[in-house]
Amino acid sequence: MTDVVRDSRVLSLVSRPGLRQTLNTLLDQLGRCQKALNEFLEEKRAIFPRFYFIGDDDLLEILGQSTNPRVIQAHLKKLFAGIHSVQFGQEEKEIVAMRSLDGELVPLKNHVPISTDVEVWLGKLSDEMKNTLQHLLTECVQDGKSASGGINPSAYPSQILCLAEQVLFTERCEQAIESNTLMCYCLCSQLLREFQRYKELVRRPSFS
Repeated sequence: MTDVVRDSRVLSLVSRPGLRQTLNTLLDQLGRCQKALNEFLEEKRAIFPRFYFIGDDDLLEILGQSTNPRVIQAHLKKLFAGIHSVQFGQEEKEIVAMRSLDGELVPLKNHVPISTDVEVWLGKLSDEMKNTLQHLLTECVQDGKSASGGINPSAYPSQILCLAEQVLFTERCEQAIESNTLMCYCLCSQLLREFQRYKELVRRPSFS
């Protein structure tokens, strides 16, 4: 290759002995490297299937800088559709909360430590997201059943609040059907009161 750099004219290259064999060898080595790289990336994707959502270049950047917060933030939106960014703890060694595109912050029930095995801790992050939302949903439904004034919208993420209201609505309808009181004014009036309460909350300047 030093000779090629020194004299890159085509005619001078044609006359060089063994050039064809050298190029074939380099091509074979390049093919082996590409195959090994593809197998490596496929292995990582098998461990964390969300890596299929991103290209090889992005995946290599994540694997090469698995503990770099800026790199993590840049690619999280591609891996998790509902997550815009995450919040790191002290010294940026763990993830403590997730944030939506609208800026809604949801603290994780259990912090997720960051390690060099990015496919492992991203899997733990995915599990902890579901665990946190499941825990919040259970609490929200229980509050909806026990609180006389209804659920406090500012205490829960909007996704959880909407889902909890749907669960409670379905449960109340089932109870009304079983008791043959579906057409009763009580259920309708209760739903109207809750609807009116949410309208008033949304109109408040301090509501966020």
